[in-house]
Amino acid sequence: MKNFTHITILCFLSFFNPTKAQEQFTNNGNFKIHAGGSISFFGDFINNGSLIDSGEAITLAGSSAQKIAGSSLTSFKNLTLNNSAGSYLSANEKITGELKITSGTFTTTGYDFTLVSDSLGTAYIAPILGSFSGNITMQRYLEAGPTSWRFLASPVSGVTINDWQDNFVTSGFPGSTYPNFSFTSVYTYDETVPGISDNGYNPAPSSNDPIIPGQGYQCYIGPVPLTIDVTGPPVKFNQTFPVTYSPSGDITQDGWVMIGNPYPSAIDWSSAAWTKNNINDAIYIWNSANQQYASWVAGVSTNGGSNMIASSQSFWIQTNGIGPLLSCTENIKISSNQPFLEPTLLSNQSLKLTINGNNFKDETILLFDDLATNSYDASMDARKLFSSNLQVPAISTLDSLKTDMSINSLPLITSATQIPVKTLVGVSGNYTISVDSSSLILSNFCIVLEDITTGIKTILNDSSNYTFFISDTTATARFILHVSATNKTSAISASCNNYMDGKAIAAGKGIGPWDYLWFNSTNNLIQQTLNTFLEDTLQNLAAGLYSVQIQDINSICGYFTKEITVTEPAPVYAGFTYLNDTLFAGSNDSLVLQNTSTGASSYLWDFGDGSVTNNSFIPPAHHYDSSGTYAIILIAEFNDCSDTVIQIVYVLADEVSTIEYTTTKKIKVYPNPFSNTFNIVTNEVSPIHIYDMQGVLIYSSILSEKTTEIDLGKFASGIYLVRILTSSLKIIKTD
Repeated sequence: MKNFTHITILCFLSFFNPTKAQEQFTNNGNFKIHAGGSISFFGDFINNGSLIDSGEAITLAGSSAQKIAGSSLTSFKNLTLNNSAGSYLSANEKITGELKITSGTFTTTGYDFTLVSDSLGTAYIAPILGSFSGNITMQRYLEAGPTSWRFLASPVSGVTINDWQDNFVTSGFPGSTYPNFSFTSVYTYDETVPGISDNGYNPAPSSNDPIIPGQGYQCYIGPVPLTIDVTGPPVKFNQTFPVTYSPSGDITQDGWVMIGNPYPSAIDWSSAAWTKNNINDAIYIWNSANQQYASWVAGVSTNGGSNMIASSQSFWIQTNGIGPLLSCTENIKISSNQPFLEPTLLSNQSLKLTINGNNFKDETILLFDDLATNSYDASMDARKLFSSNLQVPAISTLDSLKTDMSINSLPLITSATQIPVKTLVGVSGNYTISVDSSSLILSNFCIVLEDITTGIKTILNDSSNYTFFISDTTATARFILHVSATNKTSAISASCNNYMDGKAIAAGKGIGPWDYLWFNSTNNLIQQTLNTFLEDTLQNLAAGLYSVQIQDINSICGYFTKEITVTEPAPVYAGFTYLNDTLFAGSNDSLVLQNTSTGASSYLWDFGDGSVTNNSFIPPAHHYDSSGTYAIILIAEFNDCSDTVIQIVYVLADEVSTIEYTTTKKIKVYPNPFSNTFNIVTNEVSPIHIYDMQGVLIYSSILSEKTTEIDLGKFASGIYLVRILTSSLKIIKTD
């Protein structure tokens, strides 16, 4: 048995004895795992002392069932079960991070296993690959905010509303904290109730009513912050939700269903592990902090909405046809903790409008996409859900059927477009509309907000806003949003590196005429074209950054500046190397080339001797039939861009050289080229002198033998001059 009184873990550690694979670990002292540290246990885990877990993971990886016990309550950070034999609690324990079950069954029967939630985060169970047996206590921290409605769900089964009443006050139904109050504090929603969507709210019948996983609950809670908890078997594996569709002829009022996240984990509404039949893709979550519904669809959101749904959170969806189906697998879980609300970033083709007043605000989004239509798109539009708080202003845009939209997806703007904008208030007064500056759409479009009541037109940019007075009796769209593209730009790259034949093109949008002012990268004006109905082109450009200022003379939006980048292809460089620039004619010696070109895709070789050119990346070895000086030419090309390099090679007559110094006497030298030694054959006594190419005498002797071997091994490779009497010959020394 491993028995420790003090240990600190800074990195990965395995408690494993190869001769005793199931050895128990017992902590009777201080045990600390620092951030980044990991540890695996292969036997029982017993904690009788102090354990501080700040590490990456504790893994149970034995081969027989592993017990978790001890007199001290262990607070795990991240715990992984990777043991097909499983593990089981023999004491109460808790976890603040992730429980991962990759193999085996994690059993808690008879003990409390608490998934902790606080302001720092909420513990969760990752997608289960093994199994789970027993109960958990699932906590959910509710952050500070007003006393208001919260939308809750249960991630465990077998609990009732009584299990919530020890955390917050209830009223208005039998068994509640205040059963005689006329105000009911807990509701579910029934889509099948006829009439408008408000008719489907059902008050809780009693505190003994079960809290059904997958069902959404609307609960009036305060004061906060506080932590709620429920205890029971955690919901696991595949789930099917009770969704219905009861048509009444009003598609905006039918099909609303309040469902709950069923798992002890955050989930992703955009996960491919959902099955959605006759279900709109938008979701809605109540944001209690600003008393508004947050919406999400097609990657954008209003009022802090997100596709990530926290554990114990309920949310709204809308069915759209008979026989809807909504089901999922555990793979919709997110392997991280998730707050109730998390804002989503705007896309480059979206525009967010915000109305502010009475210390509250509301948002609406226009999303422009080539897949969208002017009608309702089930995968890209979110209808508007209005706040019940009269202090809270509302803003929406209207679709082609004059339906209020929270997120309104429309086709890409190709011509001037007018979109109605509605603002509703419960309290008459002054309110302000502003635009979110984070969207790049503002630099590409002329966007004007027209107040139909006053006739005032306001250009919307990253710093503009419009303040107006509105009555609480206003019920129709007061504004028209005019959207039109300001310009279209494109560039034609320079044809080759360092060429000056690139182009920048700009075309004004609208009725014209336009003024075009062109600037280089240092903001110097280099061309202007005024009062034209045509597009304009800046020609003969080197690669670089340019900008064009386009002004529609008849538009109130003034001018817009667009940057244009002219590019160029990578340079083409021709190059090659060879071992020696001197060789001998004939098949016994050859020219071997190595291609060092860059940026090219095709090659043309000319060896200078009239032979057929070659287009290989590396040409085959080449032989010269005659002595002489030859120019090797390589042309490297990419499309219409090329580079040329020329190098010289010297070809000598033969491997055995002969000096004729009289009409009857000859001297032969061989081999030539040579490595260390060469031979001279002569039939008479002759003086010999050998010089390097700088004219320095390196060898002198008298040839007295018919064949004389001369050793130049100590000299460098190169060309040397042999002089015998009045005749001379070049010799070549190689490595």
